[in-house]
Amino acid sequence: MYGLPDDVVVERDVPVRLGDGTVLRADVYRRADSDEPCPVLVAVTPYGKDTGVDGYPVDFDALAESGNYVGALELSECTSFEAPDPAYWVPRGYVLVVVDMRGYFSSGGRPRLMLGRAALDCAAVVEWAGGQPWSNGKVGLAGADYLATLQWYTAALNPPYLAAIAPWEGVSDPCRDILTHGGLPETRYSEFWHGALSRGARCAVSSLTRLTPWMLRRFPAAFRHIAPAPRLEDITVPALVGASWSDQGPRTRGSVEGFRRIGSQHKWLYTHGRKMWQTFYSSDALDVQRRFFDRFLKDEDNGFDATPRVRIETRHDLRTYSERFEAEWPLPDTRYVPFYLDHEGSELTPTLPEERRSRRTFPVAGDELHFTHTFAEDTEITGHAALRLWVQAKDANDMDLFVGLAKRDAHGRDVWFEGHSGYEKAYAAHGWVRVSRRALDPEASTAYRPVHDLTKYWPLLPEQIVPVDIEIMPHSTFFEAGSTLVLVVAGHDLDENPGVGHDRTINQGFHIVHTGGCFDSHLLLPVVPERTPAPEGTGGAAADTTADRSAPPAPEPVVERVDLPIAWGALVRPQRVRL
Repeated sequence: MYGLPDDVVVERDVPVRLGDGTVLRADVYRRADSDEPCPVLVAVTPYGKDTGVDGYPVDFDALAESGNYVGALELSECTSFEAPDPAYWVPRGYVLVVVDMRGYFSSGGRPRLMLGRAALDCAAVVEWAGGQPWSNGKVGLAGADYLATLQWYTAALNPPYLAAIAPWEGVSDPCRDILTHGGLPETRYSEFWHGALSRGARCAVSSLTRLTPWMLRRFPAAFRHIAPAPRLEDITVPALVGASWSDQGPRTRGSVEGFRRIGSQHKWLYTHGRKMWQTFYSSDALDVQRRFFDRFLKDEDNGFDATPRVRIETRHDLRTYSERFEAEWPLPDTRYVPFYLDHEGSELTPTLPEERRSRRTFPVAGDELHFTHTFAEDTEITGHAALRLWVQAKDANDMDLFVGLAKRDAHGRDVWFEGHSGYEKAYAAHGWVRVSRRALDPEASTAYRPVHDLTKYWPLLPEQIVPVDIEIMPHSTFFEAGSTLVLVVAGHDLDENPGVGHDRTINQGFHIVHTGGCFDSHLLLPVVPERTPAPEGTGGAAADTTADRSAPPAPEPVVERVDLPIAWGALVRPQRVRL
């Protein structure tokens, strides 16, 4: 932690008056030796604009004691939590405006539960900042996590002067990304988030964590109105989206879906599999952010337009990754290949075991099912994966299922990856579902990305066997020849990460998984053809920039599902099979 450069001045508690008379308070960081108008970066925060590292809502020492290591953070003492660092941006020709959100710390008004209200306030701040004498009339939004989530909502309003956004690991649909992903109420991260939001609030803040299970059970059709998603298609400004494979709980899905769905003609996706905060403030990521904002807020002809749209960081293990650029997401020549579950040998096989119909019963309290596939050649798995399971609950009318994709090296040793908040024993990818919420949304779902319609409730009947499709969050993982992919199926959270999890499951008794014959339980994996090799290394790799930027639009990804005995679209309605 270090102080601000001498040539940076701060105007504290600058009033920003909103249309309803509420006054927000802003800190404005500017160059002391320049009267020339500059582009402006805005961050509206509930964590305190004047709160430095020692006052962050995250206790880094406590995280380390629990096995979560956030890594080295080089920040100035004035950097608000997950906001841009003024010591970096101001000397590079920007004005930074950090504002306390309505009802928090120094700003007036009452705190609001809805992100829509916060977005209206943020849009007003953008318009105010763009009209100030120290502004060149172009404003960008920056920041991570909640500050990134707020960017999606604000940019959808298209406020005057907004010229670019850089949401870094931000939720783009609170219900589907966190609160009720797969129909399961998330508890641990939601509790942390509520506690963090309450620290600086002028009065009590309502808790979505406590409302979620009750609303989902009583009023499923109305639940999404409590935390509606922004209209991502209405976002048209240039966007640089940060997404991590390591934050599989709260933020991976929202970041990738946000990039995919926004209407911007100029958008870039920066993926990584490392520690969130350390990477956000790293020299490499900051350089990409700076070049992006220089292009769209300063109109510099710096070649950023020619940068391929997607940076792919492929994880090899906890500390090693390779890097390259691609033209779009999902990768256009991806082959979605099914691997069928076979209880005999606990294997993932390339063909359906038609003559070996079998079932496996396991108690939900602690036991797991493992299915493995050892790769004969180097294989990259990058993109969205999906799992179909034919399941049955013994003596229950519902069940919660948790699945994970893990890696073992050629010697059979577990290979771990970075997880949420620096957890260093994470799986490569996760997914989960509550079986009574298994109905698919036919408009949002694809073969490789099943999306559940949480307004429908289909409890299990006695002895009923049903197909359940589980969205596995996107990731990029490299499997060397001889290494093994492990599919884990359980009735509980797989990671022991204290920062994310589901403590309100409905499981009891035994789960039964059926495979073979008419039960086409299978894992659909996004297999990427071999690319031009890029050098690998610990902590980083040189980029392969050979992507053809002038190529015509690529065809849709190939889905190898033509021979499946049950069509994917049939899962929109419930199916029943009785033995």
